Amino acid sequence: MTRNHAHKGPEGYAATSLRVAKWPEDLDTVRRLLQEYRAWLSDHVPTGEATVPALPVGLRRIDEEISGLPGVYGRPRGEIVLAFRDGEVVACGALREFEPKIGEIRRVYVRADHRGPGFGPVLTRALLDQAHTLGFERVRVDTLPTMSAAIQFYQDMGFRPIPSYWPHPVPGALFFEIEMSKVPRR
Repeated sequence: MTRNHAHKGPEGYAATSLRVAKWPEDLDTVRRLLQEYRAWLSDHVPTGEATVPALPVGLRRIDEEISGLPGVYGRPRGEIVLAFRDGEVVACGALREFEPKIGEIRRVYVRADHRGPGFGPVLTRALLDQAHTLGFERVRVDTLPTMSAAIQFYQDMGFRPIPSYWPHPVPGALFFEIEMSKVPRR
């Protein structure tokens, strides 16, 4: 997928196209999606004595990202991929440089009316395509232990569990990494 080329989604998502965000034209669209992601996350983080303090910390980080867009998700060391169906934005995913030659997938969000088997991997593959373009040698991702579909498709795609690479505010968060040399270029 190039910066200006729409990539058609998989079978079952034929009407869905993917493309990288265009700055500043897509700023409001990306901001709106990340605000929806933030609201969804606040409703889906496990609650309990250990996690209650973690939620505000994580949400503040998202608020900072939203106010500073494109920030770490802008070129030359990051990218946001948007998914559209019938001209309406339905999903996004972000990629940023975590360390030199190491990228990190963040803020993968699919609106509820577009969720289904196979869509998360398609969005993740598009982000990995961008990781190739940006020259990353490895890509990392974290997820919550309650996100079983994400855990499964990351592992199915070749991501391997790794130790925590940052102090995640939610106890039990899981961390994965993939070597880009093992990811075929499309």
